[in-house]
Amino acid sequence: MRDNKFKILLFALLLGIYLGSCKKDDVVTDDTDDTQEDPEAVERARVLSEYNTYYVASEASNSGWTGNTSTCTPGTISADAMNKALIRINYFRRCVGLNSDITFDATKNGKCQEAALMLNANGTLSHTPPNTWSCWTQNGSDACGSSNIAMGYSITGSISAYMNDFGSSNKPVGHRRWVLYSKAKVMGIGHTSTYNALWVMGNSSNPVPSNMPAFIPWPPKGYVPAPLVYARWSFSKRLADFTNTTVSMTDGSGNAVPCTIVSNTDDGYGDNTIVWEPTGINTTSASDVPYNVTVSHVNINGNDSTYTYKVTIIKP
Repeated sequence: MRDNKFKILLFALLLGIYLGSCKKDDVVTDDTDDTQEDPEAVERARVLSEYNTYYVASEASNSGWTGNTSTCTPGTISADAMNKALIRINYFRRCVGLNSDITFDATKNGKCQEAALMLNANGTLSHTPPNTWSCWTQNGSDACGSSNIAMGYSITGSISAYMNDFGSSNKPVGHRRWVLYSKAKVMGIGHTSTYNALWVMGNSSNPVPSNMPAFIPWPPKGYVPAPLVYARWSFSKRLADFTNTTVSMTDGSGNAVPCTIVSNTDDGYGDNTIVWEPTGINTTSASDVPYNVTVSHVNINGNDSTYTYKVTIIKP
């Protein structure tokens, strides 16, 4: 009887060891699961999500303007339109690694509204409007001299137009540089139905951000939605001297992409910037299109520096 009890206990112990070892094997098998997400795929999805959430969704076709040019009434714009313009500004800044905490100042907003009215009433753009203009005010004139100004766009379309910065007079991409100015913290905005003033100056005394990116390129490095890849590419860096800088690009197959430098001087627009126009950039492909960029001979405090990065154009 005692022997039988011993045999039963021994069998139970051996069975427990066997089952335990089977359970351990199952765990080991689970540890070999290869379904982890690809970091590149995760980043690509994040960029597309941000584009849809903050760029596409920020479109404001109607500013809600309450003013009137015939009575020289500046009026106001809706809080929704103003908020969407701010979202779009901060979206562009976040794309290049800058702080996306720009705010609008009420006083600047009011002056920009007077500027937008003046521009609309006279049907043209000027940073130095004469006091003979219809609906001229000192506040509006001050705002014209301190703002990016545009005509023919919605309030958020104006922000995108500043980033695009096309036209023969905009080769230094000064509007883009002010939107992406590293020290920017406070701006102001005014809009009618199709005229815009975005107050961008007055931030130069702000401290350099502690998390300042190494450089500010547009299009930004990494994945970029195709609609935001404009004809002019730029590379900005505080205090950099681009006098002898060269820019080279290759496509995904290693083929050289012709680049024409159109501006490389310090002309006072935000951060120092070099601007070039690459030829043959593919923004219509259904597949991802990578480009490698090398910016060489950047003079930083007497030191010759080179920067390389990759831009991959993706279709939303």
